[in-house]
Amino acid sequence: MMKTEVGIAFVRLVVGVIFIAHGLDKFNGGIEGTVAFFESISIPSPDIMAVVVALVEIIAGLALVLGLLTRLMSAILMIVMIGAVYMVKFDQGFIGGFEFDLLLFAVLLLFVVNGSHFMAVDGLVAKKKKRQRFGRR
Repeated sequence: MMKTEVGIAFVRLVVGVIFIAHGLDKFNGGIEGTVAFFESISIPSPDIMAVVVALVEIIAGLALVLGLLTRLMSAILMIVMIGAVYMVKFDQGFIGGFEFDLLLFAVLLLFVVNGSHFMAVDGLVAKKKKRQRFGRR
C-alpha cells in the first residue's frame, strides 16, 4: 500500500510540474502567441480562453504539486485535455498527435478515482478528519 501511494505521489508531482510548465509557456513572450493560435483553430473568445487555459494549467498544476484538492483539480484538467484533443490534436492522429494528452488524461482519471494522499495537503486534511471522527487529536 505504501509503495503505491509513494508512486502515485511521484506521478502527481511530475504531472503537476508538466501542467505548470505548459501554462507558463502560454505566457512565454506574451499571451498574444497563444491567442493567435487559439484564433487559428477557431476557439471562441480566444483572448479570454488563452488566459483561462493558461491560468487553469498553472493553478491546477500547482495544486497537484501540493496535493491540494487533487480530485477536483484533476477533473478540471481532464476537461482541458478533452479540449486539447478535440480542438487540436485529434486530426494529427495518435502517434505525434494526441497520445501524450491521452496519457495525461488517464493519469488525471487515476487521481480523480483514487486521490493521492501521500505528501499531500489532502492527506493531512484526511488524517485530521479521521482523528476527529475517532475522538483523537
